[in-house]
Amino acid sequence: MSNTAAVAWVCAAALAVFLVWLVTPNSANAGLGFFYAVPIGLATWWLGRRAGAIAATGCCSLYVIGALLEPVANLPVALGVRLAAFIGVVLVISLLRERLIVLEHSAEELEAIRAALTPATLPELPDVDAAAAFVPSEYGVSGDFYLLTNGPDGSTVAIVGDVVGHGPGAARLATFVRARFAALAAGTSDPSELLTLVNEALVGRPGRVRELVSAVCLRFRAEDSSLCWAVAGHPLPLRLRGLDELAPTSSTFLLGADAELELSNMEAFLGRGDGVVIYTDGATDVRREGELLGLDGLAGLLSPLAELPARTIVSRIEAAVLEWADAPIRDDLCLLVLKPREHGT
Repeated sequence: MSNTAAVAWVCAAALAVFLVWLVTPNSANAGLGFFYAVPIGLATWWLGRRAGAIAATGCCSLYVIGALLEPVANLPVALGVRLAAFIGVVLVISLLRERLIVLEHSAEELEAIRAALTPATLPELPDVDAAAAFVPSEYGVSGDFYLLTNGPDGSTVAIVGDVVGHGPGAARLATFVRARFAALAAGTSDPSELLTLVNEALVGRPGRVRELVSAVCLRFRAEDSSLCWAVAGHPLPLRLRGLDELAPTSSTFLLGADAELELSNMEAFLGRGDGVVIYTDGATDVRREGELLGLDGLAGLLSPLAELPARTIVSRIEAAVLEWADAPIRDDLCLLVLKPREHGT
């Protein structure tokens, strides 16, 4: 609604109250003046506190005019009571309006953060079949994120992480961490180096309190199907063939826990039809009537899907987990599947 239309509605409502008061018998209109709260409330809701105050002043003036035409006993007291009520309406409605605006802006900000942390569109990756799925928790958005990008040596770099905590604070920290990964991945594709550099950036943040992030970083080279990975306190990725975990690396420390984080890489090769599933603990920590899905449950849901394309795998496993779990889920569900692209697909 435009401001002009809003003002017109407020004036019409105030005039209607005034006219109804004039035509109502004096014995029946003792409390009718309080109905001026309607146009005052509308003015405050649509146009803000200042407009509400102006509307309150105008309605008080109409009340005085009406009282002169239809005398009111003890007018100063009656006017004072109504003025106090009108001021109360302005204050209450303006507080509700401001709260709604804050919530709307917060929702818009969180939606923008979510889109940045888990983009719906993935980059073009030569000879790599990749797909991702993300379902926010009951908190709306938390700290899960993924990054899939081309490394400087022509490899594919895949990163999945999870900030310890929930809510907007965790989401903002995840935005910072993902942005650091994206910037650093333009210069190196070494998984342990990327994790170490982001740990340094996280520990060196000014004014930080204990901010912890789990992450796994993988590098895949399509020319020889080689896979290299490093992990910082994150669930180990699963190989699609056999659904066993990739071998653990030397450290299980979270990013941000220690400035002297030491990580090492592990390496393997992906055979034809093989691939990896990288996930956050939201994919295994879901519950149904108190029962935990767990790693074995996730592997069981993945078992019949291993030979399918990446996009089909993530869409079906997302649906399967949500169907199995009690709603709403209490943690973000984040999955990323990476496979060598079959020739001709």
